[in-house]
Amino acid sequence: MVRVVSGAAAAMTEAELDRAVRALLADLGLFGFHPYDSRRSAPGWPDWTIIGSRVLFRELKTQDGRLSSAQRTVLYLLQSAGQDAGTWRPADLLNGTIAKELGAIARSR
Repeated sequence: MVRVVSGAAAAMTEAELDRAVRALLADLGLFGFHPYDSRRSAPGWPDWTIIGSRVLFRELKTQDGRLSSAQRTVLYLLQSAGQDAGTWRPADLLNGTIAKELGAIARSR
């Protein structure tokens, strides 16, 4: 299967994606935690821990960005523990996936 990604998604930086996630969290009244400086945190912990009717753990990456080994391990451990953990990329913002996932935990609070 070939995945076509828009030029806008390919051009979006992780910082731009982060600003969009912050704006959605504020609009929906959700609590989100993002470490100030991940270099002083345990390696691999996701960029965002978001609390609504349930907790989401999300790593942000550029469209072509790769997860580190530590990030893959932590996401796997969280998923194995029954947690909703995954990765968001610019295409997920542009196609509405991020807004849908956040809206689902905001509405049912």
